[in-house]
Amino acid sequence: ADRRGPGVVTRLGALLVVLSFAAMSVTAWLDRGAAIAVLVVLAIVFDFGVQAALVAHQTIVYSLDPAARSRLNALLFTGMFIGMATGAALGSLLLAHWGWLGVTGLATVASAAALVVRLTADE
Repeated sequence: ADRRGPGVVTRLGALLVVLSFAAMSVTAWLDRGAAIAVLVVLAIVFDFGVQAALVAHQTIVYSLDPAARSRLNALLFTGMFIGMATGAALGSLLLAHWGWLGVTGLATVASAAALVVRLTADE
């Protein structure tokens, strides 16, 4: 984020998350051992993307009004946790109705929406 700017990092992080979740859907057709190995690798890649985007978003927040940093950071994390809780609730419902492909579909669509937001954001 320091070298390229936080916008580039948030876009790359979101892209990693989209690709990871989309690739996780193929584990439905793999044998158990291969599926677990693929999930471990993709979970690491997706977490790297999320963490990179989070740090870059904090860079954006800290570049705004210094007097409002704590409030803006609180909004960032509140929004993040609301999104995570909503995703967990929806993921549980989709798992019950459509199985693993429903869960990975939701995660792929949500992360693709985040990527679109970042691609269209004014820097």
